[in-house]
Amino acid sequence: MDISNLRRNAKLAGFSKLLGTPSSNFVLLAKETDGTSGRKVFIDQNLAAKFSELAGGEKGEAKVNSDRLLRQLYQLRAVAAGGTAFSNMQNAFEHMHIFGDLKVVYKVVQSSGSSEPSGVYVTDIDYARFVGGREPGFYEVEYDAERRSWVTDRDSQLSSVYTKNAAINGLSDDISHAGNSVLPSMVEAAYGNREGINAIRNEGFTLFYNPQCLKYKNMQWYTPEQKKTNSKHAAAMLGNGILNAQRRGQSVQWTIHGNGASLFGEAIERLKGQNLDKHEVIFLSTPDEAHLGKIMGRVRAAGMKLHEDALKVHEDDWSGALNRTIRAGGIANEVAKFGEEHVTQADVIRSQGKASLLASAGWIKFAAQLGATSLFKYNTLRNMVAVNAEITDAAVNPHFHPFKDKHQFAAHAKAATGGRVNSVFFSEIVKKIRGR
Repeated sequence: MDISNLRRNAKLAGFSKLLGTPSSNFVLLAKETDGTSGRKVFIDQNLAAKFSELAGGEKGEAKVNSDRLLRQLYQLRAVAAGGTAFSNMQNAFEHMHIFGDLKVVYKVVQSSGSSEPSGVYVTDIDYARFVGGREPGFYEVEYDAERRSWVTDRDSQLSSVYTKNAAINGLSDDISHAGNSVLPSMVEAAYGNREGINAIRNEGFTLFYNPQCLKYKNMQWYTPEQKKTNSKHAAAMLGNGILNAQRRGQSVQWTIHGNGASLFGEAIERLKGQNLDKHEVIFLSTPDEAHLGKIMGRVRAAGMKLHEDALKVHEDDWSGALNRTIRAGGIANEVAKFGEEHVTQADVIRSQGKASLLASAGWIKFAAQLGATSLFKYNTLRNMVAVNAEITDAAVNPHFHPFKDKHQFAAHAKAATGGRVNSVFFSEIVKKIRGR
């Protein structure tokens, strides 16, 4: 479809450019979307070139069949802003749909109080580079020894934990990324020194999937999965599973990554007064949205055990800057309350908090002196940018490697990218900026 086709469709439907209004660049998509059946659907005529590119046009092989592309756009008459839509957290009128391999961004305009005709206004179309996830809940993750990889059973949701190890994800692309790629190495690093990594792989682990907001074009979007199940319902599901495991006498070793700590803390709060001494927990790369000191207090009040390390975070991961600095003393005090065996680790956390305060001050000074950047400082800056941009490629983001120090992560990044760590990193940054 080119611009002449768009204009012809508009003319045949009795519409032309809507001059004199903010929608002057929009034309009716087709006669089928004139409002006779469902909402009217308009499209920005400047998208004609992108439409042509997606459908092949003069650029060769089509990414999306043109007829199917149009049929998918026609669906907006009925499904726009509904339960299957992604919704912009900063703009209640902006939404996004994924139709197979097509991504459509649009705004919904109501006639009341608007100078624009009511309807759906398509503002962007592109090839979909992300897919829908799964609803929150318990899922089984098994190790495939033949393929030497982890596999999440996405289609069979469990009611509780039936394995010795369990995990809650934070930052991730989807359930497969969380269960297959992000969490296995963390579970093994946290508890592999006890029964051995092979024992963990032989049994597998249980994932409580914590759906993440989609980041697209520097905006956060509620996913359809999040809209179906809010955080309170997810916390209730998690809490019920924890209590069920306790009552069955199932010992569980929890690995909590990133903002999964917030969900875990809410679940424990709902179980206030229950004895949960069959459970043990370690917190990894906890961001500031989760007040770790308060969550530690809830964990202790529930009778849960605390892992000997209590928490782990890479030194270049500042997503939890407050937890690492201002809150560190309070967190250390909570850790010490778990018993004599945790006093030494509490002192370590307190000391690290002071060091982090000094380090943060040093980085403020360094930011003003970027001219003379050593390779070591450049690597550190690169790591910090990757964390801040929430890059989900574990090869270049230390947020996914809380057990590694600077040198170990640098070696990992180099090996994982074939020595191209910086080019891969900047490629990821460009994708993030473009929202792809």
